[in-house]
Amino acid sequence: MNLLERRMNMDAMSHFKKQYYMDYIRLLQRACDWIGISKGRAAQYEPLITEFFKENKRSMEHILAYNESCELIAIYKLWEAHINHFPCLKQKIREVFSKGPIMREHEIPKTSSNRSRNDAFVYLLAGKLISSGVNVVAVDGIVRQGAIGSYKGADISINCDGAAVDIECKRPQNKRALEKRVKEAHKQLGGRMGIIAVDCSAFIRPHGKLLEANSAEDAERSLAILLEKRIKTKIETYLETNILGFILFARSPAMTRVGQSPILSVDGFPVYTNYRPDSISTWLVIKYIKDAHNKNALK
Repeated sequence: MNLLERRMNMDAMSHFKKQYYMDYIRLLQRACDWIGISKGRAAQYEPLITEFFKENKRSMEHILAYNESCELIAIYKLWEAHINHFPCLKQKIREVFSKGPIMREHEIPKTSSNRSRNDAFVYLLAGKLISSGVNVVAVDGIVRQGAIGSYKGADISINCDGAAVDIECKRPQNKRALEKRVKEAHKQLGGRMGIIAVDCSAFIRPHGKLLEANSAEDAERSLAILLEKRIKTKIETYLETNILGFILFARSPAMTRVGQSPILSVDGFPVYTNYRPDSISTWLVIKYIKDAHNKNALK
């Protein structure tokens, strides 16, 4: 779906406007209060989302604000119960949401304006691992209270059955940079046992495009297929003995159909279709294993 083509028919149904949007705004406010932020890109999402629903404003910033704010919400939910175990990590999270442009589309790598979202991916993944029961012992140089051992300064370090495993995180800005970032992560691991995590959000969809689907589930399947077809085959050849696998992630703004006109055009299509903004994300794990014949296998 072209971002500009749908500006005139993206009004959500009244139930979505009154119920979901108000609950979401309150959640966004709690997230901002949690990290103590009152300025920067995170603080601008609330007014943009409010204007989208209450005043029908349809600039690119208004359309994409919901998706962009979901990263903050996700980190807030994942870290709220665990942040005190990692001294000073909340300050780092506050910094990444204070800096950088409102939208990913406005990032300029040459000026490092993409640094904030790059770091945010580290915190998102670390929080996801903790919530899944993984023993995370260090995040962005901050060692968990009570953790024993020395850590080499990887983006994330975990303890897996007594063995230290490092995770290096990359967020390429385009598909051409994908293999370069993977090679860079491999070099950073320095032969140590580790995992490479890649956030593909910056290039998984064409600039100025949105996913269009009948449901969030359909959109998530579409995004997962894109990761499987476009990314997996590009990086699986880098799996080696010390690389345990890859973790791939992508988030994309979407418009989900919530209703359509009962009146059909002369072509037999609804005169209009109502959409609501959605943020679709998915994870794909590629494991390195050995089969019964001691040959490399991919799962």
